[in-house]
Amino acid sequence: MAPEIQPLFHLAAFNCPNCGVLAPQKWFEISQPNILAQRIVGEMVNENRLNGPSAYVNGEPVMISKPWHLEISICSHCERYVIWENKKMIYPFKTELPETHKDMHENVKKIYEEAMLVYKHSPRAAAALLRLAIETMIPQLDGYNIKKAKINTMIGELVKKDIPTHIQQGLDAIRVYGNEGIHSGEINLNEDPETVMFLFDLINIMVEELITRKSQIKSFYAKLPIDKIKGIINRDKTSR
Repeated sequence: MAPEIQPLFHLAAFNCPNCGVLAPQKWFEISQPNILAQRIVGEMVNENRLNGPSAYVNGEPVMISKPWHLEISICSHCERYVIWENKKMIYPFKTELPETHKDMHENVKKIYEEAMLVYKHSPRAAAALLRLAIETMIPQLDGYNIKKAKINTMIGELVKKDIPTHIQQGLDAIRVYGNEGIHSGEINLNEDPETVMFLFDLINIMVEELITRKSQIKSFYAKLPIDKIKGIINRDKTSR
């Protein structure tokens, strides 16, 4: 299956948010110019008498049309349109943002949900919040004893704790991608939707692997008879 391509401004082809098909896009511009200096009703607008959006012609107020600029992409498959303003998709706006994991700590959840709210308007701001969520989460992970520090330092300490390989790779990818620049509040000016979606997924995966599954296994292990647990401890001592 071909990877999904998120809609991006002036991209030649992407998965259409209307039909979902990866298809070429045709681009068109529509705009309204600033008409401050053009004739209205046969008279020149007196620019010195402007009052907000109004001007005067022959002593009578008239409305001045403010300039605007939009672009439209048309899907070659379904022939439906997407509207773009300031290089951002404003219609239809659809994202597949994953919901917060049920076991996510409350203070991390609040940051995550804030990132969901701002993603539509600024993927960069969402990325900064998600990195802050990771920074907030790591010291709270039970059993790993990571002291709060710069996020790169905490990630480095966490990957030494025998965490699952895919979690380690995800966190190391963030470190490399950010070039040691993912401290809370710092924004990468080249943030793209694909990277931000990765951060949303990674946080939920971290909760599942480092909180939920660890808790489930720990709870099951604790139900073993005491003599069995002692036997396991002795076995481990012997193997060392």
